[in-house]
Amino acid sequence: MDEAYFWRTLEYRLGREFEWMTDRHLQYMWCDGFTPMQYLLDDAVPRITGQAWICNGSHQANWEFTLFLPHPVGSVEAIDWATLLPPENVTRWLAIDQASGRIQIEPAAAVPDLV
Repeated sequence: MDEAYFWRTLEYRLGREFEWMTDRHLQYMWCDGFTPMQYLLDDAVPRITGQAWICNGSHQANWEFTLFLPHPVGSVEAIDWATLLPPENVTRWLAIDQASGRIQIEPAAAVPDLV
């Protein structure tokens, strides 16, 4: 999986995760794309930050996102993108702060979905 395919696939995976939220207000949200801006790959907390278009019905807003990496990597080319895509049968990998318009994605925090 290359980087471009990862971001497109994560966009749709995020939408499916919103659908299963217990908060009904979140169930109508979806993602219309990611724009990665900073690659902090060898930082103490390795991550990628940027902007995500988060939609609620027809309303779109530009939110900040952080994608946490499981460990430091030497370059963008060294990222194993497929391992960062949360499988369909897991949850708790997504944190949402509606008030500030931020989402955090931490694939390593995922746990099996018991529903």
